[in-house]
Amino acid sequence: MASSGGIDRRVIIGVFAVVFAVGAVALAHQWLSRQRRALEVERTKVMANYQTPIEVIVAAKDLPEDTVLEAGHLRLATIPEKFVQPYAVRAPQDLIGKITSVPMAKDEQILANKIRRPEEAPKGFTLSGVTPKGKRAVTIAVDIITGVGGFIRPGDLVDILWTIKMPDASQKEGQAVTLTVFQDVPVLAVGGEIVGRSAARPASGEKKEGNEYTVTLALSPQETSFLLFAREQGRIQLSLRSKTEEGKAVAVVPANINTLLEMQLGLKSEGQPQAAKSSGRHVEVYRGLKRDLVALSDGESPSQ
Repeated sequence: MASSGGIDRRVIIGVFAVVFAVGAVALAHQWLSRQRRALEVERTKVMANYQTPIEVIVAAKDLPEDTVLEAGHLRLATIPEKFVQPYAVRAPQDLIGKITSVPMAKDEQILANKIRRPEEAPKGFTLSGVTPKGKRAVTIAVDIITGVGGFIRPGDLVDILWTIKMPDASQKEGQAVTLTVFQDVPVLAVGGEIVGRSAARPASGEKKEGNEYTVTLALSPQETSFLLFAREQGRIQLSLRSKTEEGKAVAVVPANINTLLEMQLGLKSEGQPQAAKSSGRHVEVYRGLKRDLVALSDGESPSQ
C-alpha cells in the first residue's frame, strides 16, 4: 500500500508539473502574441508615416550665408511626404548658381525662400550697400522728357547733359549751350526701386503728377558737387547709354549755335573768323565756348 501511495503521489506531481508547464507555455504564447500585435501596430504607424516618399534636395554639408551653390553642396534625399517642408526644392538644376540667404546645416532641406538669384540683393540691404566704393549716391528729379521717357531702370548707365545760357556780348540774354558733363554714370535707383531688388517699386517710388520722379546716381564726391551746382544753374537731361559701351568715354563738343551750324551745314556763324588759306596749317583756339582758327604762316610753329 505504501508503495502504491508513493506511486500515486508521483503521478499527481507529474500531472501538476505538466499542467503548469502547459499553462506557462500558454501564457508565454499569449504574451508573445500580444507583443507581436503591439509590434504590428507600431509597424503600421511607422509605415503610414513612410508612405509616398519624395526626393528633395538637402545640403551635403554646412553652408554659410551667401554661399554660391554648386553641385557638391547638394544631394538628393528620400523623405516621407509628411515631413517634406513647404518650398522644398526637388531639382538640383533649380539651385545651381543661386546664393544662400541664411546659413544651412548639413542634411537640412533647401527651401526656395532661403535662396536668392545672384542679381538680387540680400534681404534687408540698403542703398549704401550697393553704392560703389569711392562713389556717392545723389538724387535728381527728372520727368518723361529729361528721364528718357521713363525707360531708365536701376542698373542702367547714363550720360548727364547740362543746358545753360552762357554770357555773350552780342546777346543780352546769353547763348544757350549744352554740355555733356558726365558719362557712364551708374543708376542706383529709380524712385524707390533699388538696383538688385526684383520686387515691384513701392508706392513711394511711383511717378508723381506731371510725370516727375527721381533717379539716384553714383558719382564721385567732386562730381556730386558739380552736378548739384549744374542743377541749380540750368537744366539737367539724362541720356541712356548702351550696356555694350560701358566704361568708354566719347569726346563730345559743346553744343551751341556755332558748333551746330558748323557741324550740320559747314557754316561759320557771324563773328567767327575764317581760316587763313595761305599755308593750309592752323591751330584751334577756344575763347570760352567759341572756337577760332588761327592760320600759321610758312615756317611758323604753333608754339610761337
